[in-house]
Amino acid sequence: MEYMQWAKTHRRVIYELTGSGVPALPIAELGATLDDVCLDSHADYYGRTDLTAAVAERYGLPPRQVLPVAGTSLANFLVLALAAELGPAVALERPLYEPLERAAGVLKLELVRLDRPAERGFAVDTEAVEQAARNGAKAVFLTNLHNPSGQYLSPDALRELAGCCRRLEALLIVDEVYLDGAHLTVGAPLWTAAGLAENVIVTSSLTKVYGLGGLRVGWVLAQPQWIERLKLLLDAVNPCNSAVSEALGVRAFARLAHLEERYRRYHAEGQRVYRAWLRDETTLNGYPNHGAVFECVRLPVGVLGVRLNELLMSRFDTQVVPGSFFGLDDHVRICTAVESEPLQEGLARVSQALRQLTA
Repeated sequence: MEYMQWAKTHRRVIYELTGSGVPALPIAELGATLDDVCLDSHADYYGRTDLTAAVAERYGLPPRQVLPVAGTSLANFLVLALAAELGPAVALERPLYEPLERAAGVLKLELVRLDRPAERGFAVDTEAVEQAARNGAKAVFLTNLHNPSGQYLSPDALRELAGCCRRLEALLIVDEVYLDGAHLTVGAPLWTAAGLAENVIVTSSLTKVYGLGGLRVGWVLAQPQWIERLKLLLDAVNPCNSAVSEALGVRAFARLAHLEERYRRYHAEGQRVYRAWLRDETTLNGYPNHGAVFECVRLPVGVLGVRLNELLMSRFDTQVVPGSFFGLDDHVRICTAVESEPLQEGLARVSQALRQLTA
């Protein structure tokens, strides 16, 4: 998995604009003590009852439709494994988060391409979804907010796509790890596609929006028959979730208002700095923001994201994510969940590097 290896091992620089969520939350802000932590997970092999209940209440679902797992990445692997049981092919959006494609490859799934062109604002075309299902895909996998563009699919849009998949006997899988950001910042409702139709499966976690990636507290939302099947698949890769993580996850849900306000602050400050910078960079093209704390930027003609990042690293102590990791060679992804002054300086250095490349 080229992107994950790069994300974990690349040399860190002063102006690191490579993230995709808010910074890690200091544990003191959870208000947790050792009394909150129990190491005995035997009573709740498939997720603590109170954690399951907290997730269910948050998204308006019955607890039987919630399966806590160790992060969104594991959740995605499990639902792709479920897709592999249903048929030999899965439809994956393009551009896409590269580890999804690699995970599908590990599971020997055939990949059906589902284009979300930048020229159309990364929209999903219903006819393309229908064609993907007719080409053998028994599952269609989307991200909402889209990674890397941050674009939003509304409940109405997802309902239509779910209906299309249902008519063709396919699952619709939606990674919603960024979706709460749309609710917290741009007035979108708090919702999940798992409540739209019986053939929809959703994955998410406390990572990107809530700054708790280190806990690895994630979940799958689905109809009970899919949850029961996923439990069997979970047995093959994870005997039980971390009791410590789940205990702190329960504390996080109790402190959710604080975590939400923290996200709003990072988003508002990041947008203020980023949009002012983008207005002055007339050779760049950005996209509407729907609540993400990252931005996808189209570079000037002839400039590749990999080349820009190499120059930023070697001469400017700055780094962004090359779009080539997502199939967008002429784009970069920039994290805006950075304190104002470092973000301003990092973006100024991006401008300097661009001027050198286009001189």
